[in-house]
Amino acid sequence: MMVSPLTREVAVASAVPPQLSLVESYLNSVDVESGLDDLDSLPRFQRWLRDHGRDGAAGTATEADLAFACELRAELRAELAGEGRPDRLDALASTVALAARFARDGTVRLGPAGPGVRGILGEILAAIVHAEHDGTWPRLKICSADTCRYVYYDRSKNGSRRWCSMDVCGNRNKTRAYRDRNRAGS
Repeated sequence: MMVSPLTREVAVASAVPPQLSLVESYLNSVDVESGLDDLDSLPRFQRWLRDHGRDGAAGTATEADLAFACELRAELRAELAGEGRPDRLDALASTVALAARFARDGTVRLGPAGPGVRGILGEILAAIVHAEHDGTWPRLKICSADTCRYVYYDRSKNGSRRWCSMDVCGNRNKTRAYRDRNRAGS
């Protein structure tokens, strides 16, 4: 059995706020370093959906849903990396219906308008919209290490973290830069 990229979450202490945990998990459903991808086949995608309590969506997921989920994930990851294509992201997001949802306690939130895979992707997009409005979206970042590209939540005071983990990616990068400087000075 292959290890899911989701297990890597334990190693990176990003402490993402609960409202962004599904977003972070979705964006980290691919592990650049190991090559594992929870969306590389319909059965693995269905397992990812079940692992997140979305059994109904898992039961109705199609290859077309999988292709759409992969494309949306790629565009959202590109957006976090500063390489986004807003027009393409808008086009994808426009096909996911969202609606205002009213609770008995009088609160209102944005949520998916329908069920299935588009519904869970609607949950993810609604969480992103909410995070943009409460100021937490810019703190969701993608690791600067090309071999990592893990999505993490930046809790630093000034929001300037560059690596998912200073102990791993940050240390590797700083060590490499130090060695490069010493080689250039020799």
